[in-house]
Amino acid sequence: MIEENEGSVHLIRNLERVSPQNSIFNYKSGRKAFLSLGQGNIHEWLETLLPNTRIIIEPKIIGLGIGIQYINGKLNKAINKNSHDITDMVLSLKNIPKCIPVKNRIEMRGVLYDYQNTSTKNEKTEFKEVQNFKPQLKRHRFCAFQIYHCNINHFQSLQELKHLNFEIPKTQFTNFISDIEIYRQCWKEAKLFKSYPTSGIVLKINSRKLQKYLGENNLSIHWAYSID
Repeated sequence: MIEENEGSVHLIRNLERVSPQNSIFNYKSGRKAFLSLGQGNIHEWLETLLPNTRIIIEPKIIGLGIGIQYINGKLNKAINKNSHDITDMVLSLKNIPKCIPVKNRIEMRGVLYDYQNTSTKNEKTEFKEVQNFKPQLKRHRFCAFQIYHCNINHFQSLQELKHLNFEIPKTQFTNFISDIEIYRQCWKEAKLFKSYPTSGIVLKINSRKLQKYLGENNLSIHWAYSID
């Protein structure tokens, strides 16, 4: 068992108790476990924010979205977006820690992607079924980008994941809404996030307080937005 270290104390202090009703692992197989990113008119979404709102910009990585649960520091279960159990497959991946120095129950989300493919908008790289990529697991890596039930801002959350030895996405950030179009054009011109297979960029509110204020509905979260 890995002992808790100083790097994990801040995370542990800010983890909420995961109730069965709120756990992403509480869904029956066949129902989507993850809420979608906001989509639609990006300008309308940005107009709801204060001009100096800090926004984290991440690549929208093409791959298989998965959730991982650790209990008492050990990897307990992994599921895909349809709540299918893929624990055995995830345990075989080298860049996913099997144990972490956090005794609390912790649930996180990320994406499994083909790191040898750096195409942009290449739908052929999107994983439709688990069995499609089983023979090529050596080419796949897990990139973690969210900790559920945690009261720290998004940038800190990514840093905590990094301290736990997870790969995290490369990011940019801005306090100026007017910069968003510049980042969008940089992505389109393959000047941004070119080391990943991507289908767009993701904008995420950094403030945890503002995330909670914006909230979510049964389909999507309101504090993160996807654009291409």
